[in-house]
Amino acid sequence: SFEDVISDSLPDYHQARKDQLAKDTDRDDFGVLLRRLTRAEITSLIQNHSDQVSQLSVPEAIVLRKLKLERERRRASVRDTDISIAPDGVVEGLVELTATQLSTETVDALCGIRKTSYGSSFASRLYGNHARTPGLIHVDWDTKTPWMNLMEDIREHYQLLQCLTEEARSAIMYTSLQPIHLDQVHDILVRSFWQGVNVSDSLDYSPEKCTIVASYHKIVVGVAIMSSPRETYITYLAVKHGWDNSNIATYVHSLTRWCLSLTPRRTMLYQLIMLNPGKDITLHVSANNSAMLLYNRFGFKSEEFIAGFYDAYLDPESRASKNAVRLRLRHH
Repeated sequence: SFEDVISDSLPDYHQARKDQLAKDTDRDDFGVLLRRLTRAEITSLIQNHSDQVSQLSVPEAIVLRKLKLERERRRASVRDTDISIAPDGVVEGLVELTATQLSTETVDALCGIRKTSYGSSFASRLYGNHARTPGLIHVDWDTKTPWMNLMEDIREHYQLLQCLTEEARSAIMYTSLQPIHLDQVHDILVRSFWQGVNVSDSLDYSPEKCTIVASYHKIVVGVAIMSSPRETYITYLAVKHGWDNSNIATYVHSLTRWCLSLTPRRTMLYQLIMLNPGKDITLHVSANNSAMLLYNRFGFKSEEFIAGFYDAYLDPESRASKNAVRLRLRHH
């Protein structure tokens, strides 16, 4: 079991962690031993004090803001800027630059630029120079699942043992359906519904408006499919086994007391609805499926009870009800 495997490595892990923390320890100008906070300590401090911002003093609020900034810098793998100063501690003044006459060829070349390449653009400084994700809709940095936490613990343990640099944390990416997703999407849908599910034709019917795929790294963890922008009928909504209750297919509001604002987590169903504004959305769900509660939270209302709707699809021994309820989300 996992406990048996990890128990043998725990002493090495604790020693490696102790050695790493010792390397990060240094003395300040007054001779006091100081150590950089770990990610867990920063996260704990932020969680314990974020709801009490109005009660913090100005210095405490500044420290909390710096901790949040440090957390975001680590997530984005931004290194500390190395500012070199003169040995005597005095920064030399700037040297005045003299104007130079540009050649005609240089001026013509600059005037000929009509579009800045992505690698040199301001957008690349915001989002990074990595390859852009095709069909990207939303990036979710907030959702953390038990599986993600386990993988991060194993990765951190390995990095400490091998003295490797810390890697940036990955997010859940919400994109439209791409051909590279089909094999994993079909596997999820077959396990969630019935054999023979094929959604390849969704690539031909406005996938940018009718499909949502949630992925972590290169693993597809959820999918939502709508028939077409005109019919707006949800045919499939499923999450990979082990990623249930991870807010991937649900709609959650988190209320922060200090700013008193509602923040919706971008989820598959939410994104699918937002991609088709002002339109009624319909679907069928098995009569004993707990997903009925999910749809009710979004405002879907029951319209019709259909007996034997899933007779031709579900296995005779399936525990799911063969009867279906037709639901509608009205926008009028």
